[in-house]
Amino acid sequence: MPTFKPEVNPAAELLEIASDFGDAREIIREALSNSIDANATNIKVRAFVDHSHGNDELVIVIDDNGEGMDENELKYFFGLGFTTRALKDELGRKIGKAIGEKGHGTKIYFNSSKVDVITKKGDTTLHAFLDEPKRNLRRGLIPDVVYERTGDRGYGGTTITVRGYNDNNYGVFSHESIRDYIYWFTKFGSCEKIVNPETQIDIVIILKGVGTEAEETLGFGHLFPPVNTDIRTLRGTDPVSPLDYFVARWVFPREPVIDFPDTFIDIVFYLEGDKAKKTYNAMIHDRWQRWHPGQYNVQDRYGLWLCKDYIPIERRNTWVAEASEWTKYHAFINCQSFKLTANRRDLGNTPPTLIDAVEKTVRNIFATRISNSQEFIKFREELLRVQGEQTAEKEEREFQRRKRLTLEKRVLTIDGHELLEPRQEAGVLSILLQLTALNPDLFGFKIVDYDSSFGYDLLVTEDTALDLNRASLKFVELKLELKRDFDHTFQKLAAIVCWDTKLRNGEEVYDCTHEKRNLAITAPPAAGGIRYTKYVLCSTTEPHNIEIIVLKHFLAEYFGRDFRPRVNP
Repeated sequence: MPTFKPEVNPAAELLEIASDFGDAREIIREALSNSIDANATNIKVRAFVDHSHGNDELVIVIDDNGEGMDENELKYFFGLGFTTRALKDELGRKIGKAIGEKGHGTKIYFNSSKVDVITKKGDTTLHAFLDEPKRNLRRGLIPDVVYERTGDRGYGGTTITVRGYNDNNYGVFSHESIRDYIYWFTKFGSCEKIVNPETQIDIVIILKGVGTEAEETLGFGHLFPPVNTDIRTLRGTDPVSPLDYFVARWVFPREPVIDFPDTFIDIVFYLEGDKAKKTYNAMIHDRWQRWHPGQYNVQDRYGLWLCKDYIPIERRNTWVAEASEWTKYHAFINCQSFKLTANRRDLGNTPPTLIDAVEKTVRNIFATRISNSQEFIKFREELLRVQGEQTAEKEEREFQRRKRLTLEKRVLTIDGHELLEPRQEAGVLSILLQLTALNPDLFGFKIVDYDSSFGYDLLVTEDTALDLNRASLKFVELKLELKRDFDHTFQKLAAIVCWDTKLRNGEEVYDCTHEKRNLAITAPPAAGGIRYTKYVLCSTTEPHNIEIIVLKHFLAEYFGRDFRPRVNP
């Protein structure tokens, strides 16, 4: 029988891999991992915009003093399915090279107009460059890597220059943004020194990002605030909110994973107050302040991170917290047995049984050794005390505010029932329920159910003489004010009940599917008939129109009375 081998479109595959990165700064992550694996101790990272060619061209340069690459390793650098990355055991010790382990990471360099590599190893210096890799891949062509042996004396080190990277979008390559990314999402920001204080890792980065003139020297290791759990001392720092500076730490190295006896995790768990975070993290956005590129809120970054190679991959905050408690946590769980997707974006290749076992292990350690520790209990007790005081003060302020608003409230009395002028949608529902209780036939429909948590607010029927099994049911939506954009569909909508609207006769109203209807406003006749202004959403294509009951005008016209201010007691 005839046979054939499955074929691969290598250009399409390379282009997809080069584009399959969620954050453009991942080029920094891959470069630093390679430099560290090459035993570099000094790494220079520069990002700048070159204006010399008439265009704003983003240029990224990574220069290290590592072991460099020989000719085969250079080919693997540009190739797919090869890598010269060092394999390490659970203790972080190198156990050899792993050519073929992955090889996807360096393909992020192909998302550019040119890649230039100068690498020195032993007595050989190689110079290679790749012209227009992204453009060629888009055309279905695999670009050629041109390289040569130069006469320069080799001694070790690699310089990679990437031009036209990320279609020259350089917004996230400011100095501050790169610095933050390095300390959070690269091997250089590892917390392994916290796990094992005796670890000797003497690596520095000389950083210069876009828009910065001066270089900055960065030291190895993730940034944490100093531990401070003395409430009395913290009150001296901040008498009102001492817990804002509270910092506690728990470290559990090489913890065996439940049901996986040969698998271990390292745990670094910090509990930090919000102001303590800001003493070392300038990228946390201050409320009411202008946003700067790369800034984020605490809830967007902090919590419980799962890591491989001590690089955070995914957050699993619910393992250790409910609601928003996790915003106080600055925690990392490292497991070298995790299997990552090719772009290192998630743990999608890790067996679910291992993820479940790690979760079980973490939950157990949190419950038995963290949440019941003296430091954690001290924090929780102080938090409850402060919250109690703040709640009492807040409730008193709220009581005085509500009392003032109550005395200022405008009311309308009908048949001995006092209707309150609404300030929110719930007030519209209150008026509607009271009016239908006084006169069930007032609006021509019967309310059979209401639920404002999702979707339409009311379910009604106009077939009041029939039982619900046979009656036709429709929706009614409540609004404090009806505007041009209606956030539901017009289908199955019998009416809209609102307090007020500023829309004029003939204006267009759109539903969430962009269906358009025109508002028709008809004043009541001079004598007899309808006693109030009619508001209707009319359609030229649908068989039914939608009535709008504008309570503010309906009550004044139908009952001939206006809302009036209360008389203060």
